Order: sequence, then C-alpha cells, then structure tokens
Amino acid sequence: MKILLLSDSHGNLRDMMSAVTRYGRNADIIVHCGDGTRGEALHLIQNCADKTVICVRGNCDFGSMLKDTEYINVLDKKIMITHGHLYDVKFTLDTLSYKAEQENCDIVFFGHTHNPADVRMGGVRMINPGSCGKYNPSCATVEIDKKGNVLVNHLEI
Repeated sequence: MKILLLSDSHGNLRDMMSAVTRYGRNADIIVHCGDGTRGEALHLIQNCADKTVICVRGNCDFGSMLKDTEYINVLDKKIMITHGHLYDVKFTLDTLSYKAEQENCDIVFFGHTHNPADVRMGGVRMINPGSCGKYNPSCATVEIDKKGNVLVNHLEI
C-alpha cells in the first residue's frame, strides 16, 4: 500500500499538484496534514477521484469543516493523521507521541513544522513530509507492505 503524504501547502496549489503528478501516480491514498484548505484540500478530492484522499485541519485553515484528527488502518498499521499544532510539535514531539500511544497507533502523520521528519518515539513512528508550499517544497511517500514493513521516502518537489 502506497501513501503520498503532503502538508502545509499554504495556497501553493502548483507545487502540491506537482507532487501529486510526480509521486502520487501509484499511490493508493493521498494524505494532506493541514494548512491546505484554501482550496487545496478540495482540489485534491476533486482531482484525485481514483484515490482515497484524507485531509485534516491545520492552524491556518480558518473556518474549515475538516476534523483536527483522523485515524485510518492500513494493512495492520493504525495511523493517526493530524496537523500537530494542537500538540505543540514545534517544541516537542512528546505530547503527540503520548496521544498516539494512548490511541494504540503505530504511525503518526503530522505537519506544522515545515521540516521533514521520520523519528521513532517509543513504539510510534512519527512522519512529517515537510511543506509542499513554502521554502524548500517537499513531500513524502510511505509504503507499507503485507509483512508490516514501512518505507518512508522524503522527496523534493
């Protein structure tokens, strides 16, 4: 199962869709971890109808009807999807890690920091694709195989 992971597009539809075109063709799921509802989330949903698209609300998504957190199961992995601002991820990943452990999650997808990350805290793998809309645009692909192996690739856009 292949996932294209995006976050923090901040109105930059061009770079976000470039990531989808370059890296999302073989993806089964596209995830946007917030700060992308200035039309980007809706654009993904409308233009990637052949994929499962999951988007959450970020701190800049004023008035959004999206949820702050979503949970999905991919093969045998439970994944928490959030923006990260509610867990102070710019200062520490501890709070987010604790929440993921409470929810029995194996993986967390988050954004907010604009910095790519792939770290393990306790039993939780925490993956941030960086920002597909600012500075050095990036995204990530996450592949989960039937044996439960998780392969993460951070990619420049």
